[in-house]
Amino acid sequence: MQSSILVVDDEDTLRLGMKARLETQGFIVDTAANGEEAMHKIQERSFDLVLLDINMPFVNGIQVLDFINAEHHDCDVIMLTGFSDFSLAMECLKKGAKDYLVKPIDTSELVARLKSFLRARASEKAYQELRHFWQSTVLFDLFGSLRSVNFILQHAVNALDGKNKRDVGLLEYARSLNERVVEVLKDSVKVADLAEGTVIFKQSDMDFAALVNRICDRYEPCFTARGIKFDRAMEKGLANIKCDESRTEQVINSIFETAISASVKGDTIAVSVSKQQTPGGTDQARCRVTHSGQAFSSDEIQQVLNASEKEWKKVNDSIALGAYNLAISRRILEAQGGTLRVEGEQGKQTAVEFTLPLA
Repeated sequence: MQSSILVVDDEDTLRLGMKARLETQGFIVDTAANGEEAMHKIQERSFDLVLLDINMPFVNGIQVLDFINAEHHDCDVIMLTGFSDFSLAMECLKKGAKDYLVKPIDTSELVARLKSFLRARASEKAYQELRHFWQSTVLFDLFGSLRSVNFILQHAVNALDGKNKRDVGLLEYARSLNERVVEVLKDSVKVADLAEGTVIFKQSDMDFAALVNRICDRYEPCFTARGIKFDRAMEKGLANIKCDESRTEQVINSIFETAISASVKGDTIAVSVSKQQTPGGTDQARCRVTHSGQAFSSDEIQQVLNASEKEWKKVNDSIALGAYNLAISRRILEAQGGTLRVEGEQGKQTAVEFTLPLA
């Protein structure tokens, strides 16, 4: 991919000469004759690099550098300076400029310096992206696993029913420690990363009904222990779906755990799996989980489903953990071509329905 460079200098001969020389080397080059024009162009489009003269009338290079630092962090800057402006060049380096070049500028040296600099920049960017992918994936996996561990610990405490106070105390302590970690990770997991695809998904064909049945078998003892009625209905002959099995399992775990947390003795949780068609005629696998309780208010549901990524931080701070889990589930499903829909009113039945495309 070609690198884009903005040359900013009030000397026409130097500015246009650098543009011509760099374009022969395969760079995409634009120019600005003053600082005000440069800021306008940087606002309009992105540049990999700005070659920025320090001494310009009206808006000087230091002011433009401050503007770039404040609003355009992905844009790197190399200052252009005369011998008499050496101290100003040092000030620019302290402000974040990557390097400086002293006029008159040898074009051969300029090209060599820029190629070396842009190679290093590309390597650093690739490293940061890889690191971000790794962090997003590991944090998300930890968050999902610890949520399930917390639920299992709570079930173990309930199963003991106070019969062994020492064991109950240890389990309660373990659960409190686990909850602290979950809260820390909640603030670290970026839901926007799921929408942008920065969590790695490994998709394969799998039997969707078998996956749901397996998870139902795992949770059914929890329902029974709490006196919650449980119904399941699986359509026979359903074709395989294409999805990331472990991530889809995390989605179903979240939905089940949210349903259980909102249910009490005598309530009913019902699970159904079937095939449906989209308005465009595409076949999908559909899973619907309904429960009698109310895990969160309709306002929280709307916050989860309608919030833009810019609004997410505010939403994240205000909603219940169950709604937050569904927000993550929604992003996981959408990243795999699926959907998530929530229906519910305060004090009435709640239904969570999700779909994934058939293979």
